[in-house]
Amino acid sequence: MPIARLLRRVSEVLMTIDRWLMTLLVAVLAVLVLFNAGARAVGYTLAWADELATRSMILAAFLGAALLFRMRRDPSVQILQDFVPSEVARALRMAASFAGLVFAGALLWLCWRWFDPLAFAAAGFDVREFQMATGNFIYSDTTPVMGLPAALFYVVVPWFAFTMTVHALASLAEDAGLLPDRAADGDVELRQ
Repeated sequence: MPIARLLRRVSEVLMTIDRWLMTLLVAVLAVLVLFNAGARAVGYTLAWADELATRSMILAAFLGAALLFRMRRDPSVQILQDFVPSEVARALRMAASFAGLVFAGALLWLCWRWFDPLAFAAAGFDVREFQMATGNFIYSDTTPVMGLPAALFYVVVPWFAFTMTVHALASLAEDAGLLPDRAADGDVELRQ
């Protein structure tokens, strides 16, 4: 199936992007925590470093959750699958993939409503006009300490929903037998 193969390829590209971004975010988190701990040891507190470290951790968690979903690394589901017949395990994997697809689809729809790109475009990308027309303040919300636009950090939620949708569709294609299972391809490691 060419569409199933394309889905898997897109899923793999998204996994690569997420791996790189997550690695970068975890490195930023480690540097910020160590930097701030050193600064506190000499009597300085850098509130912006705390805030940026917290935001980095949250962003990395969203990216990691999508990766783990695609790799089917949920411990409780994996343990259950080890103790049931292969047909039941396949049905459990399909159910988990379908539940992930439903969740991701609902989250995509909610993000569409939250960011409301059509209304924002209709307002000429004018934040005040958009707020007056919709009562939605997503584009004017700022982070408490750094004063950065919060939407820069919120964008991880629709990204997560999009990647999870693609990963769920690719997993369902494998579960339905349209593609060989990723484990059969030997691509089960977090690193490539």
